[in-house]
Amino acid sequence: MTGELRPVSEAELAAWLVSSVADYTDDLEAAGLSRAAAENKATEATRREFPHGRPASGQHVYSIRVADEHVGVLWLSAGPADDPTNWWILDIVVFERFRGRGHGRLAMLLAESEAARLGAAKLTLNVFARNAVAQALYASLAYEPTKIVMEKTLVPPVS
Repeated sequence: MTGELRPVSEAELAAWLVSSVADYTDDLEAAGLSRAAAENKATEATRREFPHGRPASGQHVYSIRVADEHVGVLWLSAGPADDPTNWWILDIVVFERFRGRGHGRLAMLLAESEAARLGAAKLTLNVFARNAVAQALYASLAYEPTKIVMEKTLVPPVS
């Protein structure tokens, strides 16, 4: 299977931003934030990285294409000033109807090629603990955990 990355169209970007904020909010809530705190964090991150609905400098959003069909979206972010060759995958989405067909693996390989073409020496990503499918995919592509955050919800003592 072959595929390619193309810059997203305005319509694709607008639709993805709406779903991305909703998905990120859900992930943050599932990770322990209150719904209000999750919504606030997701909205603020989007405003910072996509002012006026446009990617800020260093943000690259692509349509993942297979057989000229839009099967998902990839968001790459240029490395920070203190580590400019360490790029990030901030979001990678294969639309539901295209899942289970190898498009996620293809998208990751396209992301690696594109990041390297743009100057990356390393590609980093975060994955929520509840996303076992993504974790397995990343491990199969030789991504290794570099830190693990653990938490426990405490029950107030009975008085």
